[in-house]
Amino acid sequence: MPNEISMHYAKIGRRGGLASSPAKRAAARRNALKRWRRKPDAGILPLHRLRDGMWYLGHGRNAAAGVWDARAKCFWTVALNDFANPAAFPAEPRRQVRLKREDYFSRLSGTFKPIARLGA
Repeated sequence: MPNEISMHYAKIGRRGGLASSPAKRAAARRNALKRWRRKPDAGILPLHRLRDGMWYLGHGRNAAAGVWDARAKCFWTVALNDFANPAAFPAEPRRQVRLKREDYFSRLSGTFKPIARLGA
């Protein structure tokens, strides 16, 4: 089974599996900040205009829409992973649909830039 998962990861270009390390976390943070740390656009909604439980259209790493969670101060997005669940592979080669957290975009951190509120 591990060999099949490794072959699948090699096929889709993913290395390292799900193992987490301080170096991988630091590299992921640097890459995210390099990509998303830009000056705030004029079209981004400020924090004080966001309402708890409302869906917002925007730009994020995982999705173009997210629901604002005021208590956690983040957006929750629905993401479709490009890889199968390693625990069920190859019996279930389907991609995973998961709920992912994206923080509000700011100069210091965050990846989701809300542009407009969806719905009324």
